[in-house]
Formats: sequence, C-alpha cells, structure tokens
Amino acid sequence: MTHPRSKSLTFHLVGHAHIDPVWLWDWREGHETVKATFRSALDRLLENPDMVFAHSSAAQYAWMEAHPRLLTEVREAVERGQWEPVGGWWVEPEVNLAHGEALARQALYGQRTFERLLGRRARVGFLPDSFGHPATLPQLLAQSGLDAFVFMRPGASEIDLPSPLFHWEGADGTRILAVQVECYNSSPTQVRTSLERNLAWRPPELEHWLGLFGVGNHGGGPTRRAIANLRELNASPEWPTLRMNSLGGFLDTVRGERLPVYAGELQHHARGCYAAVSEIKRLNRRAEHALMRAEKLAVLAGRVGYVYPAEQLSHAWELLLFNQFHDILAGSSIESAYEDAFHQLGEVLSIADRVTFAAMQAVADEVDTRLGGREVDEVIRSVRWDGPTWVTDYGEGVPILIFNPSGGERDEAVEVELNDWHTPNLRLMDDAGRDVPVQRLRAESVNGNGRPRFVFRAQLPALGYRLYRVLDEPREEPAIGPLSASPARLENDYWRLDFDPDTGGLRSLIDKTRSLDLLAGTGAQLQVVRDDSDTWGHGARTFRQLVGVFSGATLEVIESGSVRATVRATTRFRHSTAVQDFTLYADSPEIAGRLTLDWHEPHHAAQLVFPAALSSVTATSEVPYGFVTRPADGEEEPVQSWMDVSGVARDRRGVSHPAGLSVLNDGKYSASVLGGEMRLTVARSPVYAHHDPAELGTGATYAYLDQGTQRSRWSLVPHAGDWRAARVPVLAERLNQPAVFTREYVHPGSLPASHSELHLEGLPTVSVTAVKQAEDGDDVVVRLHEWGGRAASGTLTFRGFSIPVGLRPQQVLGLRLSSGRHAQVVNFLEEACE
Repeated sequence: MTHPRSKSLTFHLVGHAHIDPVWLWDWREGHETVKATFRSALDRLLENPDMVFAHSSAAQYAWMEAHPRLLTEVREAVERGQWEPVGGWWVEPEVNLAHGEALARQALYGQRTFERLLGRRARVGFLPDSFGHPATLPQLLAQSGLDAFVFMRPGASEIDLPSPLFHWEGADGTRILAVQVECYNSSPTQVRTSLERNLAWRPPELEHWLGLFGVGNHGGGPTRRAIANLRELNASPEWPTLRMNSLGGFLDTVRGERLPVYAGELQHHARGCYAAVSEIKRLNRRAEHALMRAEKLAVLAGRVGYVYPAEQLSHAWELLLFNQFHDILAGSSIESAYEDAFHQLGEVLSIADRVTFAAMQAVADEVDTRLGGREVDEVIRSVRWDGPTWVTDYGEGVPILIFNPSGGERDEAVEVELNDWHTPNLRLMDDAGRDVPVQRLRAESVNGNGRPRFVFRAQLPALGYRLYRVLDEPREEPAIGPLSASPARLENDYWRLDFDPDTGGLRSLIDKTRSLDLLAGTGAQLQVVRDDSDTWGHGARTFRQLVGVFSGATLEVIESGSVRATVRATTRFRHSTAVQDFTLYADSPEIAGRLTLDWHEPHHAAQLVFPAALSSVTATSEVPYGFVTRPADGEEEPVQSWMDVSGVARDRRGVSHPAGLSVLNDGKYSASVLGGEMRLTVARSPVYAHHDPAELGTGATYAYLDQGTQRSRWSLVPHAGDWRAARVPVLAERLNQPAVFTREYVHPGSLPASHSELHLEGLPTVSVTAVKQAEDGDDVVVRLHEWGGRAASGTLTFRGFSIPVGLRPQQVLGLRLSSGRHAQVVNFLEEACE
C-alpha cells in the first residue's frame, strides 16, 4: 500500500468560498459578501495562474449583473479555465423539502443563467452544505445536465458509505459519480490542518484525491497566506503532491477507477430542520403548487389567444428558488431573514394568482355560458325584490367555471360565494342540466347575509374546466348517501369516526365496508414532546419524549347538511390552544382535517399522532419526485405531502386483512413512524438560529420558533393495504393543488361548457406534474412522473394529439410538444436527451 504522504499521491486542491446568501445575515449582506469575495478570488487568480476557483449558485452571479465590470472579469476567468461554474442550480437548496419540479426549475434557470452570464454551464452537481439528499436525486442531477455530484453532509459519523468516492444509484436506476469531501472550508492562515484531515479521508486504494480550500460560510475564499502554505507543503518531501485543479479535472482523472455502488438515501443531518419555522414551509408548498397550477392554466388559455406570461413566471420561480436555499427553507436562519423571505414568497403567490385568474378569465370569455342557448337582455340584472334588497344574477343565474389543474379527472369539494343573493333559493346545475347537491355555509363576512357561501362536489375533466350554474330557484334535494353528525360521532357510508371526549381526537376509525377499526389508540391527537435540541436538532434522532396531550375538549357540530358534516374539537395545553375540524362528505370516502394551532411552548414540539392498528408494517413516504420505504423505528424523517403505513389488521373475530392508512398534509415535512404509529411534527420551538455549542444566557430574552397561530390541513386515506391502488399521491396533489374557479356572466362563445386539454390513458401510476411553454419558443413542455414504482406504458393526449409513452419505475419524463405535432423527449433544460 502506498505511504499516505508519498509524492506518488496527488491531492487535487480546488479554491472555493462557500457563501450562504442568507443565514446569520440577510440577503443584502449576502450580496455584499458575494461582491467582495468575487473581487478577492479574481485577485488571487491573477496572482496564481495555476489556481482554479469553483463557485456555484446562479442567483449569486445574477446579483453581480449590478456590477458589470466585476462580472466581465469573472467571465474572462471562466474563459481562461481559472473559474469553474459548478452546481448548475439557482442556489444550493434544501433538497429534502423542495418539490421535485422545483428542483427541475433550479436546473432550468440555473444552467441558463450560467450560460448567459459566463458562457458555459456547470458539469458538476455541488451541494456541500445541504442537510441530506433523497434517493431520487441522481436522476434529477442527470436531467440537470450534470455528470457528477460533490457533497459533504451527512458526515462520516452520520452515514456508512462504502467509500467517499462511489457511483450513486438512484431510485429509478440512474447512476452518477459522487464524491464526499472531508470539508468545504479551510483556515485563512494555512491549509495544513485541513490537509491533515484529508490525508486520512482519502480512500487508500486511490492515488488521486480531492480537497477544497478557502474561507467560507460568509465568503472570503483562498487567501495569500493559505496559498503560500500550500506551495510550501508541496515543496516538502513529507507531503504528497499538491496540485491546483478544478472539480471537473479531478473527476475526469478518477472516472476510470473501479468504484463501489451505493443505492439509497444520503441521510441524515440536522433532523430538526424538517420542522423548523412552520411558516416558511407552508409558504414554500403553497408557492410551488401555485406556480405549477398557473403555468398549466396559462397553457390551457393559450388556445384562445392568451399570451403566456413567461417573464412574470420566470421572475416568480427565481424568487421561490432563492428561498429554497438550505438555510432559509430548512428554518435555520435568523428571524429577520424570514421577514424578507415571507415578503418574497408573498410576491410569488401574488404573481401566480394573477396569472391564474387572467388565464381563467381568458377562457371564460370564450365559453358559451348561456342556458339552453338563450340570449339575455341584461348581463347583470336585478331579478326581483326579496324583502330588504334585490336578488341579482349575471343574466340567467350565475355561471361558474371550475378549472382542474390535474392531469386526471377529479371529484373535488369546491366552496363558492355569491354577491347580492338575498334569497333562500339556491339551485346548482352542471353543464348537462343535472341538479347537483349543494350545502349553504356561513359567509366569510359577518355582514354576509346577501353573500351566500356554499359547497358542492365538482366532477371535473382532466386539465380542463366544467361549467356549473347557480339559479334563483327552489331545489329538489337529490338522493344522497347517509351522513350524520353529533359531538360524539361522524358517520357516512364509508367510515364511522368516534371522538374522545377529553382529547378531541379519534377514539375509533371504523371501516364500515370491512368492519375494521383502523386505530390502535386515539388518532389525530395533538401531543406535546420535549425538544431541548438546537434549531438544527443536532444530536437528535427522535422527538418522542412525551410531556403531555392537548385535552379538555369542547366538541361541537359546526356543519351538517346534504354535502358534508364537520365536528370541531377545541383543546388546550398549558398556554396553547388547538382547534381541529373533522369533516366527512356524503358519497365520498374523503376524510378531511383542519388544524388551527395557537402555540406558545418554547423548547417543545407539537405532533399530530395517528396510531394505526397494523402489524407487519411497511412505512412509505413521498420524497422529491418519488417515494422511499424506511424502517418504522421512530426516527424523525423528512417527508413531503404524504406518508403511509401498510400491513395487516385484525377484525373482531381475529381474522387478518391487508390494510393501510395514509396521512396527507399541505405544508409539513417532518414525521416519524414507530410500528404502525405515525407522528406528523407540526411545530418546533427552539431559539432562532441557535447552533450548538452556543449556550443560551440565563435571564436573556430570545425569539422562539413557531410561536403564535398557524393553520394547516390534513387528510386521512384508509385503504386495503396498497397505497398505490388508493391513489394516495393523486389525492395529495388534490389537497395541495386544488381546483380554482371564476364567476362569469351569460354570453355566447365558441368553447363548450366542458373541456379537457390533456389526458392520460393506460397510465394509472403516472401524474402530469408540469405543463408549461418552452423557454425558447412556443413549444409546450409536459412533465410526467411515475409515482408508484412500477413500469408504465400508455398514451398522452394533448390537444387531440396522442403520443405513446413508456416510463420506468419512478422515472421523470419530459416531452417537448411542437405545434407541428412532434414530440421530443427532453431533460430539465428542455433539450433532447442523449
């Protein structure tokens, strides 16, 4: 074996300056740091022609457009091979929590910006400081135009890898060359210390190894003293050969080596970050789905001449992607940094809402909204005087167009309010003239006597719309399934929910079709656990030290009608109050929950607990563009919009049945499973940006995470043991990307009352995750995702053009569709795949 300090060994040293654009500082200071670091790095490159400086994050280069002379020098350094753009993404994001489609946009906007500003793209994926990586990431990196991946976390004490250099195999089978660096920072005065550690980190069978050097976190990069020390050590016979190089140069050197293959996740680091700062998580989820929905409807409206708002949507995506930087989305930044993040994500949501509404209005302009083809004299008319005021409609009732952003048909509850409807009459019809069950609700305003709010279940075509109409006529209640509600019980044809009188949770969840109680304890119970860890949760593997339970329940029926019934449970724990609404629908298996939590418990965490009565459990949860099965051992894990336990349940006679229970959510990312018990962490309250070993001062006043009111929605999906057959990912998409509507007046039009722009056939485990206009033309890009882990083949039909498609398990497939009815398979960069 070669001596670890032999000159026959070569360490390839790459200059680097890790810059958190936001962390213990705000983005303004981040901008200042990037500017100063770029200047320093350029100076060192001019002094050292053999040195290469690697830097990621397209957003930081975009900042430097405000400093054109500096950016010109960077581009010149790239051209002469001394500056290496790496990463290829907009920022170094938190990849456990971002939606898979958001990671696709990290690549799309990142690589396009690299090419526009620097004249070349990145080849090497680069996430040295992100807090863990899902098993689906190799495919996402490869589709980003990257052929290798450099990371640091989780560290050697957190994961057992076969080697720091290996081929990483993703959930879909994609492989990418991966290297785990020992560290991404070094001392400003010398490199000896970091090199000593790296000598031991080198795989003993390799004669070439990699090291990064330079001051980081708050920028800085290589210093004169560190470079001088590097040259001094290289001249010494007691050190290996130290060669300045690029990341790509090192990786090209070792590509021919025989390397082990590792399949699975690269976890865990900083488990507390999965739940830290609930509001950034909620806004992130909302913004992701709002933008995806806006794009789909903008494409749908293109058929009537609506001009796709590419510039607005790109701006919104870039704002969202910036706020997926790992120290922002992970919840580990200072409190004031989140004021900026919330404002920026508010701008994202505002843009998405405006685009969505404009697209719906453009379509509504062209839909024939007349009743039976009859013309009307007035499009806003006062129909009749009904006591204190007039009843007003839009010509012949109020037409309502409901838009479905999903690639599949939907049965979905929709709530609508009308104006100037001072009458008890409210008849709802679909586009075929059939009566639709409708239930009046309390208006949002206390002055809402003339603004009735109502709910109904809409049946919607795939990626399209359907016309419904409200009429000032008495309605005949259609026959519906039994739905009953009392403070102790909710029941329909599918389920019976019995409430615990003290905790307000579910004492039982009875599957009436199979006579099974799916709970082994109180479900949807809000429990409080001790959490003495820092913001990152360093050292914590679980959050299960029970302190108490929200209790003292007040149970009341707040809705009961022909469409749905809701029981509200109000409970308390110490200084905190929780209000949970449990809803069942007539003729639907949907079980919906809504939690309003007013939380005031520092150094504790709140968890919704669902103990499923199952044995032989398999625990599965969503990850970015895929799913993963993990041990049901109680450890805190990153999840996205759904998690599931499946196994075997016994009925009262002791007969075993395959069964399962899924929990869906609209903005939570932290959960654990122990046996059949699922826990969704809904709030954590350490001090903002508290990093061990820093100690909190006695008597000092600190700001704690998640104090105050937060709102979230969840849903339960009991099933017969197969979450795929229950279409859990599809239901989670419905929860997070609901249908939208616009009210319209009565007029003729060229479009029918119901229309589907796109649909899938023979692809039961495939979803349409994105439909957008291509970045460089009028083509349409459609992204499909196989979510069930099963190969699928079938047909995609778009605007009457049918395309045969096939997907391998967990594949993400992009198609670029031209107006000439040509389909091309493309990657995240919207370019033909090799």
